[in-house]
Amino acid sequence: ARLAMPAVSIMPDAYCVCLMHACKHAAKAVNGLLLGKVEAEDKLTIVRAMPLFHSSFALAPMLEAALMLADEFCKTEKLQIVGYYQANELSTDMDLGPFGRKIAEKIKGQFARAVALMVDGTKTSVSESDLCLQLLGTDGKPSNQPLTLRDASKAIAFLEQSLNRGAQQQVVDFDAHLDDPSKDWLNSGVVCA
Repeated sequence: ARLAMPAVSIMPDAYCVCLMHACKHAAKAVNGLLLGKVEAEDKLTIVRAMPLFHSSFALAPMLEAALMLADEFCKTEKLQIVGYYQANELSTDMDLGPFGRKIAEKIKGQFARAVALMVDGTKTSVSESDLCLQLLGTDGKPSNQPLTLRDASKAIAFLEQSLNRGAQQQVVDFDAHLDDPSKDWLNSGVVCA
């Protein structure tokens, strides 16, 4: 029996990190993990985004290491890995592709209600009616469920101000953390107050 996709909401921090990660590496594909919790039987809240890669998606040992570290973090924060996000190199490409589907399905193996978010790179601005994120099932098929951004107007204003001052350059993914372990891939500093 397939579980119906839950109603999904995303917290401002997670939303801003997803989009800022995509903006930082605008000419490359990027991806990351979504951490969150089930609020009720059919409500999933994405609390944090953990940026993974911006270079090659095909390095299994790096992915395994990132998943282990994310799992440890989730235990301390009482969260779960609830999904996966991706932005493709070509802004018109809205397909998760084989690697994206593989990661999403791997997450679904641990969390049955897992979701995927695809950053829509064709858009030049975000609004409350268009968050520039497409909600997908882990199979990569678009969902008909809406994605709700909590405190949307505040979050969008914060995102726009952050991008205007170049704050996306401060977003650190696991790739960058591997190059320089002093860099914080939890992105504790990129907080949407």
